[in-house]
Amino acid sequence: MADVTPQQQWHDAVHSYAHHLNAYIAKGDACGWEGIGEPDDPPALSALLPELRQQLRAANAEGSEAAIARLRSQWPPLHEATSPLLEDNGQGFGALAWRADGSLLIRTGTWYEPGQVLRLQGLEVTPEPDLQMFGSSPDGRVLALLREGRIALVHGADDTPVAVLPLPTGQEGLPSVLAALAEDDATVQQLVPFNDGQRVVVVQAGGVFLCSATGIQRLLPAARELEEAAGEDDPYGVRLDMVHAAVSPDGNWIACGHQDGRHRIFDGHGTPVSEVGPHGEYPHHAAFFADGRHVALNACHFYNGATIGVQVAALAQIDTDFYEDHPAVRVIEPGARVYASAPLPEGLVLGDAYGYLRAVDSAGTVLWKQHVGSTISAMATSPDGRTLAVGSHSGTLHLLDLASTDARPEQVGTHPRRELRRWLFWKQEARPLAW
Repeated sequence: MADVTPQQQWHDAVHSYAHHLNAYIAKGDACGWEGIGEPDDPPALSALLPELRQQLRAANAEGSEAAIARLRSQWPPLHEATSPLLEDNGQGFGALAWRADGSLLIRTGTWYEPGQVLRLQGLEVTPEPDLQMFGSSPDGRVLALLREGRIALVHGADDTPVAVLPLPTGQEGLPSVLAALAEDDATVQQLVPFNDGQRVVVVQAGGVFLCSATGIQRLLPAARELEEAAGEDDPYGVRLDMVHAAVSPDGNWIACGHQDGRHRIFDGHGTPVSEVGPHGEYPHHAAFFADGRHVALNACHFYNGATIGVQVAALAQIDTDFYEDHPAVRVIEPGARVYASAPLPEGLVLGDAYGYLRAVDSAGTVLWKQHVGSTISAMATSPDGRTLAVGSHSGTLHLLDLASTDARPEQVGTHPRRELRRWLFWKQEARPLAW
């Protein structure tokens, strides 16, 4: 028998382990997860990693679609197989957004990490050195672009702004005692423009703000909370943890929150409407379904959590406490700490702390699930609804064909969507590597 080549050893081990994981998941789905035990340990492939990296670099140096396809066929990717490399190479993604021309904007590094903005089109990755942060509207057709302290709202492929708005300083609405204690950190964690291209929600550690041509309005912390904080014997500066926001497709609603308190709901002009009790300890994420009829609100505890779906038509009538039941509130995902999400025509994809994608509808039915590995940090659905971009803390960007369930043998999940390509934005590599 001829010696097995490193390539063949890798290929067979990856496909065999993916098959094992899929069988394990199928058993858990069918029989329940209690008492099922843990899956087998991944194959020991560390000795092959130097050869893999050499092949990755060679294929990308050639720079053709054929070379990348050949690489993937011979050296199929699997998160568990490359995990020994991730401590030194992994990084999150602060934002992803599709352009009208089919290119993808990428912010490497989560908001608290050093990073840069890049544009990906085909096999070309181009730096955008003057772009600090960006965000996409619910319909994906308006982008908010942060440059030099100004937010430009652009529509379609044309970078000509339809509106230019100032960036909040963090001092807006602060009592003087808190203003004196404010940290000099205006780092933007999220930009969420409205579909009309005239308003944008800005999320910073110092607060959540609604910006428009008429000015900057602080949404969080609320004025009463700021006054209470200013009256403390030992006041401290405003700093919100796990702060987040989402805008409804029709622009009539803003959902936001942070780890202290309940989920907050405002109308599209910044008027407080209601507070919704989380079904977890700490509010962590918000997202509206594509049809605008429900909003998903996630709260976490350690690396687990729960997501509720709330009927938008009932938002003005809801004032619930933690874990309180309400006819318009339903738990749609009972276990995940959600870091990112993306809308689908039929539901919402939730990305969790353990590297799982779960597509759910507003009733909580799981439509499909897929494991890509490592905590999900950013997602974006292309404007045509066909492609999902997923970034994880492994420094890996996954491009999934939402219209295809013809999964590759190395993919893991229940009805997973076909992975078109993955990109490695690894710290120790001279350039991003397509796989």
